[in-house]
Amino acid sequence: MHRKTLAALAAITVVGLALAGCSAGGGGPAEPSDPSVLRIALSDDMTTFDPSTVYQYEGNQVLTSVYEGLLEYAGDSSDEIVPLLAEAYTVSDDGLVYTFDLRDDVVFSDGTPMTAAGVQQSFERLADPAVESQMGYILADVASYDSSDDGTLVITLNNANSSFLSLLASPFGPKVINPTVLDENSDDSALAFLQDNTAGTGPYAITKVSKGQEYLLERNDDYWGDEPYFASVSVRIIPDAATQVLQFEQGDLDIISGQPATTVQGLEASGDYQVVSLPTLQKAQLHLKTTGPLADPELRDALRSAIDRDTLVTQVWGDYASTSTQMYPLEVVPDGEAADEWETDPAPLEALADGTTLTLGYLASGTQEKQVAETLQTQWQTAGVSVELVPAQSNDIYSYSSDIDAAPDMFFESSFPDSAHPDAWSRLFWYSDTANGSGVLNYLLGGTPEGDALIDQGISSLDETASDAAYVEAGDLIHDQASYVTIADLQDTFVASSRLSGFEHWLPCPRTLVLKSLEANG
Repeated sequence: MHRKTLAALAAITVVGLALAGCSAGGGGPAEPSDPSVLRIALSDDMTTFDPSTVYQYEGNQVLTSVYEGLLEYAGDSSDEIVPLLAEAYTVSDDGLVYTFDLRDDVVFSDGTPMTAAGVQQSFERLADPAVESQMGYILADVASYDSSDDGTLVITLNNANSSFLSLLASPFGPKVINPTVLDENSDDSALAFLQDNTAGTGPYAITKVSKGQEYLLERNDDYWGDEPYFASVSVRIIPDAATQVLQFEQGDLDIISGQPATTVQGLEASGDYQVVSLPTLQKAQLHLKTTGPLADPELRDALRSAIDRDTLVTQVWGDYASTSTQMYPLEVVPDGEAADEWETDPAPLEALADGTTLTLGYLASGTQEKQVAETLQTQWQTAGVSVELVPAQSNDIYSYSSDIDAAPDMFFESSFPDSAHPDAWSRLFWYSDTANGSGVLNYLLGGTPEGDALIDQGISSLDETASDAAYVEAGDLIHDQASYVTIADLQDTFVASSRLSGFEHWLPCPRTLVLKSLEANG
């Protein structure tokens, strides 16, 4: 991908504060007992360490330090794609053949060298239906591999795919696994072994596991790149956000993320910590049915017009988000294109309300999700529409599309795509034909066949201007249909110990820092 970089947004904003108060009982943050250990927390436990089946950003915080792919996004939070295990690559003029020159200094912990054949084996495993990887779609259109030269991997596609490089670089993209491990555990595609063990090329390896409590990552002495500053990383499983804050204030954690805006503001005001804000592709949005009570497009449009987004964004996210103006995440398509803007006006909804009752779903586990849902409920009820809130578990929402009549009329979520390419957003959320693996996040079945055709046109075009034009038109159709309503573009906000520096971050993956880049001051 050769898309523009996020020049205006990519700068890391670090708010360093002079001591203006105290916390943790008045003594300020405690010094770590072992300064060579970085201490972070996850809200959810990992069910597996298999890089082919982990599809959650919190799991990625661990596994991106253990496994690597051929390419990656730059750590400056831009959409630039840079080499990783591949030193260089070329793409044929017809967009079908990708040639990767591999590094010759990469070995696994057992001494197995990385070769093209080993990379091919990892990629084929990802696409193997037996593995049931949600990322398998990335390699689904591969026609063939050529790994006859140990240092060169050639991938040939069936069809031109303008998003292919961006997906290879994605934090969720294919990772390289030790082929010796795959061979020795071939009976079940190494699923059992990789559930509890790691076999990657990254700067760290998981060396100790206390399920549901803590993982210990230690430096990989065989790592081909620069040695990480921290000898080990303690990853604690702490589901409760308030408990994370308490341990952070007591000096038992170095970094926390995913906290409500009010919590971040309070910690920032204490003067003891630094707040690190980075751009992401995360967008808060509403899914709307186009059937049932919302079959009338005028009612969907009126619901949108009645939303006071500026007030909502300020109330929920404060300074850590901006009001959305486009159907896509920030900078995925040219500024001003695929617009999603309106003047707040409840009058059209008041005229159509007529005792209407609607249901609004949201993730029960999210504090901010509940706050947004309650704010929308109030704004719409003021205009005469009664709204029943429906908290949902994360697994529930994937069943909405298969039983659309039982699904709520609307669903709110904060979402992010797998990569910075517009196809990663439009195909997952807006594609109406969900039979072929597209539209997997199109929970309430929005979109149209015309929009699907434009998305397909965008991915097959190797001309960026023409590709953008197709994706923009698809976004305009979704806006006109009002099957999706965007709310806010979210920042990635971390609160960190003042002893830390070297913050790096991949644009497509929120709440994930590049652990090998972090250092301690002094």
